[in-house]
This record gives sequence, structure tokens and C-alpha cells, in this order.
Amino acid sequence: MSVLRLFSAKKTGPAPVSLLVSAVVLALACGPRDPQLKKETAMVTSGLEVLRSGTPLQRDSTIRTLYSLKHAELLTAHLDDPDPNVRIAMVSALGFLKDKSSAPALNRLLTTATDYLLRETVLYAVGEVCDTSSVPILVALLTDPATDRDLRLSIPITLASFGHGEATPQVVKAFTDILEANGGDIELCSYVSVGVMEVLSADNVDSFRRFLPELKRMAEQRKAEAGTDDGIYTNFDLTIQELEHFGTPAGS
Repeated sequence: MSVLRLFSAKKTGPAPVSLLVSAVVLALACGPRDPQLKKETAMVTSGLEVLRSGTPLQRDSTIRTLYSLKHAELLTAHLDDPDPNVRIAMVSALGFLKDKSSAPALNRLLTTATDYLLRETVLYAVGEVCDTSSVPILVALLTDPATDRDLRLSIPITLASFGHGEATPQVVKAFTDILEANGGDIELCSYVSVGVMEVLSADNVDSFRRFLPELKRMAEQRKAEAGTDDGIYTNFDLTIQELEHFGTPAGS
């Protein structure tokens, strides 16, 4: 029986509810499909083959095509693909699209990904999506000495992306806690100091200025060990200058 006949044929009583529901479902299933979704599904399907077997240049080109998608759910569907090139591409595109609905999946990858490039791409995406649900996870990873070292050093810059909104107090506390408890870890404190520069404001500058003596000590120690061309020393030096001159009128 067609959907049209179901609703137009003469009956001695109302159609059963279950029959009506079935008819609606059938009508939706047989209705015209979103042409944009159909087009993008085909794009992703063909892109998967390139990501799995193409050259690096071909994979890069495919990733760029994914940046134009409107249906981000087509990307999250492949975040558990066994091929790391596919996972990296999908995460990169989700970050570019700033898709908030992908935050739970990205948060999960933050704690489960073991591939270095995938982890770095997840951090990029989390910072771009900037969903506050990611902040507690980032803070926990940053403050845990057992976190993979490379991941831990990369977190401050991503965490700083959340430093000018509702999560600002959490970010400031995370940075001050690290500076207070990890004075012997010059490298980690150097990366945190870069995050400090990114979130610095009139509301929190005093919270960070109290660490100026410790930052200067670490800067001098690093300069003695590696010279003034060293990146870690430069991080400290720039942060110290910013803290000392923040709020000072230009030219004074």
C-alpha cells in the first residue's frame, strides 16, 4: 500500500498508531535526500581511499577538500579508523571547521591517542574547537607528571586558547600551580610561560607577577647552560618583559 493510499483510502475507523508511524518513517526514508549530504558523503568516501594509499601530497590535498564540508558528522564517523592517516585527516578537518559537536570525541582522543602526530593534531583541533569541556582534561594531563612528556609540553599553548572566556580561572590556576610546584623543571615552566603571555590580562597579571623572581632565576640558569639564542631562554625572557611592562603606556 502506498503512503498516499494509506491516508486517503476510505476506512471504517482510524488507522492504528503503529501503522501511521511506519508510514511516516517510510515517507522520510523514500523522500529526497539532502543533495549536499549526498555530495559530501561521496567526497569523504573517495577521500578515504586517497588517505589510505595516496602520496603525502595527495593526502594533503584531500585534507584540504575536507575543510569545505558542512556535515562534520561525516568526519567524526571515521575517528576510530585503523589507519592513522585517516584519523589525522579527520581530526585536522574538525579543528578547521571548529565543530563543537566533535568535542566529546576529541576529548576521548586526548587521553587515548598514542601516535605523536595524531596527538599533536588533536591538540590543535581542541584549541580550535575551544569547547570548555576540554579544559578539565587538558589541566589534568598538564599537571600529571606521568603524562607523556611531549604531550605535556604541548598542552600550555592549547590551554591558553581558553584563557579569555569562562574557563579563564581554570587556566590561570593551572599555570600558577605548575610554576609553583615545578621550579626544577625549567623546560616545562618555559612552555607554561608562553601560555602565560597568551592569557595575560589586567585581571590576572598580579597572579603571575609574583613568579617574576622565579622566572628570572630559571632564565638566568638556562642562559648559563645554553646561551641567549636558546628557545627556552627566549620564552622566559619574553614573558618576563611582558610581565614587567604590562599596563605601562607605550613610550614611557
